[in-house]
Amino acid sequence: MKKIIIHFLGVYLNAINMVSKKVGGKHAFLLFCYPFPVKLKSKQQQFLETSKQYFIHFKTNKIATYEWGNGEKTILCLHGWQSQTYRWKKYIEELDKEKYKIVAIDAPAHGNSDGKIFNVPMYVQIIEKILTDKKIDYILAHSLGAFSTMCLFYEKPELALKKVALLGTPGKATDFIDEYAKILKTHPRVKHNLIQYFINYSGMKPDYYDTLRFAPSQTSQALLIHDIQDKEAPYHYAESIAAIWPNSHLHTTQGYGHKLRDISVVNKVIQFFD
Repeated sequence: MKKIIIHFLGVYLNAINMVSKKVGGKHAFLLFCYPFPVKLKSKQQQFLETSKQYFIHFKTNKIATYEWGNGEKTILCLHGWQSQTYRWKKYIEELDKEKYKIVAIDAPAHGNSDGKIFNVPMYVQIIEKILTDKKIDYILAHSLGAFSTMCLFYEKPELALKKVALLGTPGKATDFIDEYAKILKTHPRVKHNLIQYFINYSGMKPDYYDTLRFAPSQTSQALLIHDIQDKEAPYHYAESIAAIWPNSHLHTTQGYGHKLRDISVVNKVIQFFD
């Protein structure tokens, strides 16, 4: 069924982009930014109910926000694409709640938050809003959350925090677009029109969003954790980022993939913050 849907979407984008560059580019961009909704399981919802829950407002969307603990230091947790706050369960269980307050959000179109689309420029704005409105000491982020954190601190270095732990950080936005076009088997015009729409939407070309551009100016102390077998965010990016990010340390794992779900990773992050 999934292959049929992917085939249909590719055929549709090829067709609509033959008819109209503008409409075709918009549809390609919206699909590119569309995370397929995943309903929370009952055990996931039950865990989230152990937190203090509320919403923050971002434009027309309500962003589900969760808090645990009452410590002096606050950690902001930022998940990646097609994920949600439950991914931080082990961290929340293991962190000392007397020492830390843990704040986590469901990004737009994820978990219990509103919205239909999600992208890096949007995430950057949300993180900026949280750092402006709340006292945040550290950031723990995975994948697109890590990418967006680096982008924000590149653009607004005055917001940079003392410590960040970034897991499975991707390399550059153009990789996402190339993979998208490859999976959907689209004509080159679809990619061209998508990029033009992206430029109009964000004011930047996709190649602006590149962690190798962001890394040299980062001022936070960073723990970078990356698996050598990560198929979604190639390991060579982590090596390159660590080489040019002042005051960073790369911790390499093997066998945990992009999700990095292992207690040893949890312990490494907690040790870093402690």
